[in-house]
Parts: sequence; structure tokens; C-alpha cells
Amino acid sequence: MGQAFGRGNGVRGTVTAAAASSFTIRTDEGDTYQVFYSPNSRLVKDRQPIEASDIHVGDMLMAAGIVDAKAKTVGAVLLVDIDANEVRKARDAFGKTWVMGKVIAIHDLKITIERAGDKQSQVVAVDENTSFRKRREDVTLADIKVGDTISAQGAVHADTFLAATLRIMPPGTGPGRPNAEPAPGP
Repeated sequence: MGQAFGRGNGVRGTVTAAAASSFTIRTDEGDTYQVFYSPNSRLVKDRQPIEASDIHVGDMLMAAGIVDAKAKTVGAVLLVDIDANEVRKARDAFGKTWVMGKVIAIHDLKITIERAGDKQSQVVAVDENTSFRKRREDVTLADIKVGDTISAQGAVHADTFLAATLRIMPPGTGPGRPNAEPAPGP
């Protein structure tokens, strides 16, 4: 979302309330935002247009538009809805089939990250079958630096997460952050 609308122009959170022309969301960091929409706002789910009545409490909502961080409001031009069941499945799979976090150490074929959200450290192993990407380009393990944010899909083997695919995220992105991209899911 940050790439599409510029830094700081979006917020993501769980819908806690719905009203005429607005939603209240709570970010992963615990901030509460009032998200306002209008007939000019685009509302989508699974890349298809939806109505505001299709968005429910418990759903994940990504709102892009004019963010007032002090007032905790968003004047949304785009709302992307992710069903509560999909959010639950993705959260249940976090650390098992996908991870995201900040790189805090690299040693040989193992990358230690501080996971987004729960701040726990987790080792992500890579091998000759791991696919590395940065934006739309193929990259290598050598392109990953301490401080980068990565996301990886794979599986846990012998208490270590083995990445099948690993992406270097644009600076400043991550779940729940104002310019965050959607978290990968199962």
C-alpha cells in the first residue's frame, strides 16, 4: 500500500465498529483510527468492488488516503477488506508457514529476524531452493542486510523455518504500519 499511495498514506487494522460513512479500526500496535469513506471511495475485497455493508467487525481493513496521525483519522480513497476468517488463518500460520520481520543477524545460510507484531526472534534458513525477490527483481542472499525487513513463506523443519520464497520489503513496511503492505497469508 505504501508503494501505491506514498509513505504514510495508509493504515491497516481490525474493524471494531461500523457506522454510516466510517469504520473504526484498531492497528496491531493498539492505535484506534476512524476511517471515513464517501461515494468517491473505492471499496474492494478479493480485487472485486464491494459495498460498505460487506465489511464486518473483525475483518482486516486497509485504508489508503489522507492520514492524520495526530487525530487518528483517515479520509479513505481506497478500502481493502480482508475477511475475519482469512485474517485468523493467516495469524494462526504466522511463524509456521510464513514470517515477517526485521533482520537482526545473518550467519551463513541462517537469517535471524525480530518478528513483526510479537517481537520474538526467529531463525529463517535458506538453501539452494529458496527464491529471493526484492520488488519484482530476483536477488540473492548477499542482497539481504541487517536492518532489512523480510517476509518469507515456507515451513518449520527441526525447529527452524526453511524459506521457500523470501522477499526483501521496501523500507518502512510491515504489518499495521501506516505505509504497510498486506501481510502474506496461506
